[in-house]
Amino acid sequence: MNEDVQPLRAILVHVFRPVDSEALRNHMREELNNLTHSVSVVVVGEIEQILHEEQARTLIGKGKLQELCAVAEAKSASLIIFGTELTGSQLRNLEDTCKMRVIDRTQLILDIFAKRARSFEGKAQVRLAELSYLFPRLQGQGTALSRLGGGIGTRGPGETKLELDRRTIRKEIAKLRGIVAAAGKRRSELRRRRRRQGVYTVGIVGYTNAGKTTLLANLAKRYGEKGLHAGQNRLFDTLDPTSRRIVFLRRTLVVTDTVGFIRDLPHHLIDAFRATLEETLDADVLVHVIDASSPFREEEMHTVYEVINGILKTHVPIISIFNKMDRMDVHVFDVLHDPLANRVIRGSVLELTTLEEVLFAIDQLIGQRVPLQLQIPSDRGDIVALAYQFGQVEQLHERENHVVIDLQVDEKEAWHFAEFLLPYADSLED
Repeated sequence: MNEDVQPLRAILVHVFRPVDSEALRNHMREELNNLTHSVSVVVVGEIEQILHEEQARTLIGKGKLQELCAVAEAKSASLIIFGTELTGSQLRNLEDTCKMRVIDRTQLILDIFAKRARSFEGKAQVRLAELSYLFPRLQGQGTALSRLGGGIGTRGPGETKLELDRRTIRKEIAKLRGIVAAAGKRRSELRRRRRRQGVYTVGIVGYTNAGKTTLLANLAKRYGEKGLHAGQNRLFDTLDPTSRRIVFLRRTLVVTDTVGFIRDLPHHLIDAFRATLEETLDADVLVHVIDASSPFREEEMHTVYEVINGILKTHVPIISIFNKMDRMDVHVFDVLHDPLANRVIRGSVLELTTLEEVLFAIDQLIGQRVPLQLQIPSDRGDIVALAYQFGQVEQLHERENHVVIDLQVDEKEAWHFAEFLLPYADSLED
């Protein structure tokens, strides 16, 4: 945002259901405030509505809508932000009534993503998410496609092409999906190559701002590559997947950090970032970083597992780190548990002892590599290919009607070769 431009002044609208607990309502209030501050918008007022019955035209009732418009005018606001997703017609009706711009939580998150994306692929994924969100909201607008202006700073897909029609948008969505899919294929090939080379992958997941980027930065600083700074104290600090090679106990790990999760992560974002998330989740081990100091840590943990197990359906060993324990009282140390984790660590990712605990736990969960000697018939090229895919081929000798391979492979993958095993003590014939 240009320094000469005055920051936008916004009214926040918190919409709750009668069944929402007070803890959840506090979480929703704080989160919407944090999201708003992330785009340098000044909050000048907040309105709350417990929604017993949703109004199709404006979501909130007539009386609350009049109050909202009056408060926005009195506070000289230029923007209204709803903490829930709105339909296209609701957005238009609210804007027509209050005579100012209205956006919802999804648009706000998309705007933050647009600011944070750096790589070509990351920008393509954000653009795809924006178009996927905006396209169904064009109905009834005719040629007035100003909604394509995007989020807070009017970035986004319609910044320079407000005249885009639906056909053009469909073509652009298809093109972006192709770009994202091609990037996913490249990462899949990289994963296969790593496994052939005996390199293990570790994915870092967690609620946004829990300390994931700081964990990766400190691991890289002490055990691997340099050049990654600790994360800043802001939401969605990492959008583009960031990987670093770590060496610990003579084992090579590729550790990947990516976008943080958030409550009710819009499905447009999950779909657009699916390939990126799979880079992290298709790992040998997941490290789940939890902000132990957050009063909403239980809700945040649930959100992460909802995406991992419910939406992306991945099932790999999990190490949970209750981070930021230096901010906690000692007496709560033992009450922090994660029943879904294979290992639980309590500490701070700023401390060497915590980093070592994490790496030892990873080493134990990955398991051991075992030596195998295989005798494979010459017509079983598929088994030779599996040896290269799942293990590290140390020697290969071709015989008249078979191939003898010395192989290092994970214990969990050894079953592929049970039919072709030779006793490892048998030496190769000269």
